[in-house]
Amino acid sequence: MSIKKLLKGLSVTMGLAVASMIAGPAFADKYPSKPVELICTTSPGSGAAVWCHMVAKHLQQKDFLGVPVKVLFKSGGSNHEPVVYVQGKPADGYTIMHFSASFTGYFNLPHFKYGFKDFDIVARMEQHLYAIGVRSDSPFKTYKDVVAYAKKNPGRLAMGSNKIGSVHHRHQELLHQTQGIKIRFVPYKGTGDVVKDVMGGHLKIGIAQPGKWNRHLKAGKARSLLLLNEKRLPGKTWENVPVPSDLGISYKIPHQFQGFMVKKGTPKDRIAILQKALSKIDNTKAYKKHVKKQPHVIPAFAGNTAELNKDFSAGVAATRKLMVQLGILKN
Repeated sequence: MSIKKLLKGLSVTMGLAVASMIAGPAFADKYPSKPVELICTTSPGSGAAVWCHMVAKHLQQKDFLGVPVKVLFKSGGSNHEPVVYVQGKPADGYTIMHFSASFTGYFNLPHFKYGFKDFDIVARMEQHLYAIGVRSDSPFKTYKDVVAYAKKNPGRLAMGSNKIGSVHHRHQELLHQTQGIKIRFVPYKGTGDVVKDVMGGHLKIGIAQPGKWNRHLKAGKARSLLLLNEKRLPGKTWENVPVPSDLGISYKIPHQFQGFMVKKGTPKDRIAILQKALSKIDNTKAYKKHVKKQPHVIPAFAGNTAELNKDFSAGVAATRKLMVQLGILKN
């Protein structure tokens, strides 16, 4: 071989090596090999925030991901802030975003720069239940009383629940439509404040998790009118609270859930590693203790990205249709 050919071969080999180093050092390493960011799309101190910290604590352990997991709270702009943040990061699996079913509405909001098409779902972790409640001195003894009042006084009654476009909002409107009534929607940043305002007498009726109504129910200061679920909850506090089907009300209940997304383009093998780690959390002592304290939480892990993406996309379309019908969005 001539010196010229030898030098040419070495030049090509070195060029390829340098190009490989420049193009993707993050993807050449064993995953995960550095800290992971868990973006929690709520405010510190909320129930979801506690859950995010619990998930992060487990993921750090050797049998899960085995690297530090830092929780960052971003929820501004009806959860536009976390979406923009994650899209500004590489699609390498080192930034995962907590999300809920309410994002089926948020992704339709006109100020969102990115849509669901820019993400892939890693896993859906758990389902949450909600209930309609009032103060114990309320004239509404049953949900039928609410319906009767709303029919006589269209638009005068206001009900509080979570943000515009949230599952809570969607659920409230779907329920009212089955009864042919109009109740004003009052958006809140979180259901904790809904319960606070109902108990303080500032709001006549609201939607929140059973766990947030519990202490007021046990103290005899609140009354639950309707559990928004297919079946009743067990236990002395909830076993006599009806569900829609008990009252002859039929509609597809849009359940709330929590899970995680990553930026579109994240390697499938890395998504699979995240799914495997997250799937183990349901069986931990800490998670079982968490569920025991929260009657509204139902473990429901699902980790098929293609199926989850398809189901969520359908939810985005259904929520958009409702928001257009309500005049929140233009067709």
